[in-house]
Amino acid sequence: MKSNPFLITGYISPNYFCDREKETESIFDAIRNNRDITVFSPRRIGKTGLIKHVFHTGKHKNLFIPVYTDILATSSLKEFTEYFGRSVLTTLAKNESAIKKILRNLASVRPKISLDPITGEPSVSMTVSNEREAEDSLDTVFRYLREQKNHFIIAIDEFQAVAAYPEKNTEALLRTHIQQTTNTNLIFSGSRKHILTGIFSTPDRPFFNSTQLMEIGKIDADNYKQFILERFEMSELKINPSAVDLILEITDVHTFYVQYLCNRLFGEHEKVDSAKVNRMLLTIITENEAVYANYINLLTPLQFRILRAIALNGGVQNPTSSDFISTYDLGAASSVSLAVKSLIDKEFIALIDKKYTLNDLFFYWWLRYKGGSV
Repeated sequence: MKSNPFLITGYISPNYFCDREKETESIFDAIRNNRDITVFSPRRIGKTGLIKHVFHTGKHKNLFIPVYTDILATSSLKEFTEYFGRSVLTTLAKNESAIKKILRNLASVRPKISLDPITGEPSVSMTVSNEREAEDSLDTVFRYLREQKNHFIIAIDEFQAVAAYPEKNTEALLRTHIQQTTNTNLIFSGSRKHILTGIFSTPDRPFFNSTQLMEIGKIDADNYKQFILERFEMSELKINPSAVDLILEITDVHTFYVQYLCNRLFGEHEKVDSAKVNRMLLTIITENEAVYANYINLLTPLQFRILRAIALNGGVQNPTSSDFISTYDLGAASSVSLAVKSLIDKEFIALIDKKYTLNDLFFYWWLRYKGGSV
């Protein structure tokens, strides 16, 4: 059976990775010159895949030891320390000797060794009871990093989460540890641009001007088209160039949605034309109707009316303009402004390329398909 080349999650190898040559080189340039870097992009545009692509290349060339941790699910310094510590120590636990060294030198953080049930690789976790213990454990982990002879690149994904921690000294604490750990460089990344830029661009905050900032945009449409055509051809499956154009139009060249739609089409093992692309889109949005109904239940009536109006309008530059409000009968501009802010906070919409649009593109197409009948 042919392996599906259109990955939806994870990273396998460069063969499954499209373009991003300039962005990859920018990150490697930062690494070569000992600069920390902050990478941000809209959700599901491919920043995590880019980081793992850099890590794959760097590890393959023995340039550094990569450490990746995603802190989206954390809500405190205690949880950050557990996630961060697990990522660092699991990376270092590469053999029996290294595991014994961790158990001997880091006894104070009570490391627990287990085996991954799928890969069989060792995993090291640590449990933190309170804020004071979190600070001590974090200090222990960073000190252990400094004792290593290797150079580490640590990626902390969804770093904007630290801004919401109740411990207001978190940024200062991390900044101090990072400055002292000279054999390590950091890649910070996230999808909440205004929060991340606030962390790194506000003069009175600890990380002010401490990293290079890099925004990730969409993959070049021509490059993506060539990637799709080649992957179908390599698997001896046919896809019309016009069908690829339609895929990129439907998905607005947004990485996750391109990958997902292509993944589903490839899985049919049939010739793909424009009609088949449209049928597959309808299948996907119909499958997700229960999800979309739940979305609607999370919104006030005005918030939903605005969301539907944005979808029917194909996006909007100024949602409080008199034309937009009158066309969709949305009421007072002040109420619309508050509702738009709430939709942004709830991550239903985002400002991309100077236009407000829905974060979930399949939801966008479902709203357009339903028209005014929802």
